[in-house]
Amino acid sequence: MVVEAEGLGKTYDGVKWALRDVDLDVNRGRLVTLLGPNGAGKTTLVRILTTELKPSRGRLTILGEDALRNPERVRHRIASIPQEAKPIYFVTPYELVFSYLVFRGFSIGDARFEARRALEELGLWEVRNRVMNNLSGGYKRRALVAMVLASGAELIFLDEPTTGLDVFSRRSVWDALARLKSESTVVLTTHYIEEAEFLSDEVVVMDNGSVVTRGTVDELLSKVEGEYVVEAYGLDKPVFEGYSYVKLNNRYLVYVNSSEESSLVAREYAKMGGKALVRRKTLEDVVIRLVGGWSNDEASGDLDSD
Repeated sequence: MVVEAEGLGKTYDGVKWALRDVDLDVNRGRLVTLLGPNGAGKTTLVRILTTELKPSRGRLTILGEDALRNPERVRHRIASIPQEAKPIYFVTPYELVFSYLVFRGFSIGDARFEARRALEELGLWEVRNRVMNNLSGGYKRRALVAMVLASGAELIFLDEPTTGLDVFSRRSVWDALARLKSESTVVLTTHYIEEAEFLSDEVVVMDNGSVVTRGTVDELLSKVEGEYVVEAYGLDKPVFEGYSYVKLNNRYLVYVNSSEESSLVAREYAKMGGKALVRRKTLEDVVIRLVGGWSNDEASGDLDSD
């Protein structure tokens, strides 16, 4: 077991808990995603797991080390990118990655090789010699990701690594992380549900400082009834007697077991003047059912725009 956390809690004032009784275990070679809206406790948990923040209670073992008693030993064996991290403005992407690897003990030759591989993989090789101050926010964020992915650390933590990236940059990070799963253990946080669905060996859904549920994507999909979802809108009152449904803003999500049932519900709703869309259930539908859902608009603006 790479991560073993038991009963982790964090309070800053002794009254309100930012993190409450969190248990987490991560097996070697897995990519585990902490999924939840802003304020769910994801960043607080990662700061504790990376020994940046001491919990108010609980026990934590990282890579076999007691992380609360021996945080320095843990820090030498992990790599992480905090959500608020920014590269030094006067260095280039190549200098950033290369110097980081040398600092971690890589030989000059190995540092050059791994720096090039990471920068190419994340689409940064063409801008490798441009100073950070002259690059867009998206390039800067990808350079930080390249730095950590090149490290070869046993355990890597990425806190919201793709927030604000455009869709193409986000995909390049996803591809790099998919490759990394065969070499390291990765814990990442995100509020992009499709990111968790695409990358994860296991998803831990968090809300209000607690773990709501966890499992593989297939296991989470099985936690909510129905194979299909009817997304209905245009009427003020629900007309879904006998079916499970939730209201989200100005629409209803109705969970049904078959395509025939979903078509029937959609037709009946349309007869009453509403509109409906039928689709297969996704991880987003599960999250909405369990915690009420959230909007990806919580992310900051597009970092890849100049």
